[in-house]
Amino acid sequence: MDDSAIGGIEVALLELCKELVSIGHDVTILAGARDTVDERFIDGVQIIPVDFINTMRQTWSSSVLCFPRQLLFPIAALKRELKRYDVYHGHIYLSGLIANYLARKNRAIAVNTIHGSYYPVWDMITNPFRAKFYKTAERFLAPALARQSHLQIHTGGYFAKQVLAWGAPEDKVKVIHNGVNLEQFHPGVEPLAHDHSIPILLTVRRLVKKNGLEYLIRAMKYVLMEEQCQLMVIGDGMERRRLELLSAHLGISAHVEFTGSVPHNILPRYLSLADIAVLPSLIEASSLFALEAMAMGKPIIATSVGGLPEILGEGCLVSPMEERELADKIIQILQNKKEREKLARQGQAIAEEHTWEIVARQTAAEYERIVNVKKEVRE
Repeated sequence: MDDSAIGGIEVALLELCKELVSIGHDVTILAGARDTVDERFIDGVQIIPVDFINTMRQTWSSSVLCFPRQLLFPIAALKRELKRYDVYHGHIYLSGLIANYLARKNRAIAVNTIHGSYYPVWDMITNPFRAKFYKTAERFLAPALARQSHLQIHTGGYFAKQVLAWGAPEDKVKVIHNGVNLEQFHPGVEPLAHDHSIPILLTVRRLVKKNGLEYLIRAMKYVLMEEQCQLMVIGDGMERRRLELLSAHLGISAHVEFTGSVPHNILPRYLSLADIAVLPSLIEASSLFALEAMAMGKPIIATSVGGLPEILGEGCLVSPMEERELADKIIQILQNKKEREKLARQGQAIAEEHTWEIVARQTAAEYERIVNVKKEVRE
């Protein structure tokens, strides 16, 4: 883990921990090793990489979530000698189990964060066997972890509601959306040198089915019939080759640029190029990309799925998997400067309510609440 990592849970976790340190907490991250097992500090956060017979380093990928790697992480983590902590906070399922084990061992607090879920779309993005396996696993693990933990935090309210419907205790489930670093993402960032003779649509995504890039590329064919523009796709993943072939098949390759993954710390310079940010996901929690784009004053068009309506409010939402509807909305926003400016203002106001400092203070308040409840029980 480092501060140049792109997107997702890794960035969210590091940003949260840096803010927890800044408000007075001592924070250590136990993470699967990438390229080294050397301990280090980033902005006051202690990072302890762990490995198991070199498997963690060999299976790390910036664009693919490796399931075997997640299975090996508990083995690597539990064989590491650690000091005692007041709170053990596990992110996702297996880390949540580890946090519960260590908390019980040390008579401490166990917190589990679920960063969204693919539960509503498993049947659409994988084969029937895997879909059934993952849905069954989530249906069991999510409420079980909520019951076992002192608190389960969700970054998307849509899945918190689902877990409550599965029987999780209401007093143990809390929604805290993701945040954004306003010092890093703001309208004054200098853009990269790039041809900007026509408007640029930009998306930052892992190139996997659940992120809906196929529908954005198909929408581009219709957009280009009305408006000249360029689509910049930042990210990598298993779908990249198929998406490149789709662009070629549609005859729009000259208008679709695949940059591959870029370090998160230079992502603001790419976002600064954008005229419109687009988020065509099939499912999403409180998207980091959405918050970062809004913080930079970019109008955003997104699908009305998962946690996106929770953070975008009355923003520019479209139906998922509907390329014509998406294309019409892009054309409408491209042709209406006042609407772009309105969306940009609304987005910036939303981003200012979702800083990592706010997220950290909400999280710390929950830690303190649980500590006080435990004290009252003992007394």
